[in-house]
Amino acid sequence: MRFNPYDDVYTKQSTVSSVGILSLTGSSAQTGDSFDTSVGLESLMVRVRAEIASGSPSAASVAWALQESSDNSTWAAAVDNTGTAIGATLNVLSAAQVSEARVEGIMLYNSNASAAPYGGRKRYLRIVLTPAFTGGTSPAILADAMFIGAPGTGMQLPVRTTVSNT
Repeated sequence: MRFNPYDDVYTKQSTVSSVGILSLTGSSAQTGDSFDTSVGLESLMVRVRAEIASGSPSAASVAWALQESSDNSTWAAAVDNTGTAIGATLNVLSAAQVSEARVEGIMLYNSNASAAPYGGRKRYLRIVLTPAFTGGTSPAILADAMFIGAPGTGMQLPVRTTVSNT
């Protein structure tokens, strides 16, 4: 039984070395820790926020990408149902930016299928943030990313297969 609206929300900060808010510098990708979706979620939202760049660059952006893995060690780009990688680029030269993406099919990945479409998501997800700058004096961007999910009802959901589930 759920007693208030907050019982229906699951949040998890995407951290790098236990730090929730990152200071992104240079051009190296920062990989967040993995998120095990087996906690009982039906759907998930990824939320990324990046602040205005410091250091007076002439261009500044943060690209974020969602990756997935079935074994928490081999990672690939998470794609939507059109085959497009899930992610976005935030231009943070003159204003803070927020990007959100809805992720469905949690725990419905059919690893027994021999070819696409496999359906759903693999068990583990992570967010990768990559900064880009032009010029400036030691430019940096503060950014944070999190997973926000809706707990499942316990109802068994279908998985795409080439054979009948009945």
